Amino acid sequence: MNPSWKISLLPVLVTSAIASLFPSAILATTSTPPTQIDQANSKEAEELCGKPTLDDLAQHKVKQGETLEAIAKQYELKTATLMGLNPEVRSGEVKVGQTLAIPPLDGLTYRFQNEENYTTVAKKFKIRADVLFERNGCQRKPKVVFVPGAIWKPESVPFNPAIASRGSGNPDVIFQTGGYPLPYAVPVTSNYGWRMNPVTTIWSFHSGIDLGASFGTPVLAAKAGRVEFAGWGDGYGNLVELDHGSTGTRYAHLEAIYVSQGQNVAQGQQLGIVGSTGRSTGPHLHFEIMVSSGDGWVALDPAPYLNRIASVMTNLFLL
Repeated sequence: MNPSWKISLLPVLVTSAIASLFPSAILATTSTPPTQIDQANSKEAEELCGKPTLDDLAQHKVKQGETLEAIAKQYELKTATLMGLNPEVRSGEVKVGQTLAIPPLDGLTYRFQNEENYTTVAKKFKIRADVLFERNGCQRKPKVVFVPGAIWKPESVPFNPAIASRGSGNPDVIFQTGGYPLPYAVPVTSNYGWRMNPVTTIWSFHSGIDLGASFGTPVLAAKAGRVEFAGWGDGYGNLVELDHGSTGTRYAHLEAIYVSQGQNVAQGQQLGIVGSTGRSTGPHLHFEIMVSSGDGWVALDPAPYLNRIASVMTNLFLL
């Protein structure tokens, strides 16, 4: 059989195969009324199709100095594509020696649910059913498919402080005697959890909360402790970390730092002033609450604690 004939006939056979397997699918790919196609066409389309995309993955071993963004750029892919296909790097960090699966194009993996088929999944992701069918090797009933062009996004999973802190409790209990890290309550501009980073535009985990304070606002110690770190923290910019024993706090993007490493500070003592240093799009305070665990410091969602303190501050102001 002439190879060029195979190539020209493939779209017809793919469409015919989808029509025979899922009659309604043809409506999504052509305005021509569906016709009865025998199972032979489905089989021939499967033979003519290339390998499923998920069987055509390259591998990349992470080298010293590489970042997830750089690896994605090397293969002309979105960072989110690599995150979706490699769950171990969804934090945005890679480790030397890790092996990543690299697809030939952007997309994500999707597991068929219950009675789903190519037609319903194609509609869900707003792509053509025949394209989805062909990209997955014209397999009739795969369990998992590769959806070309779709962008992976993290699922919204409720935070469970009991799990994250290995039973250390939630920040509201841990910091019940603490204070607000600023002289007055301000709006929250970015919450704890998965988000698209405003600077890198990639999905990453935001381990703290951003408080929209103006440039030069005093930054205060939320609780008495020892200065564990005071200096430049790369993406954090000017950074102060306090150790309170079983808990810790982090204050990032400061314009200036007024304390030094090893110094003991009292609750409410000024640590520095709000700025926009490091990876930042404008003046704000990035604030984190951490607890000690067997794996080191683990970040908790500071919102419950900050909301309670801010409410108290507002009520006092209104008295």
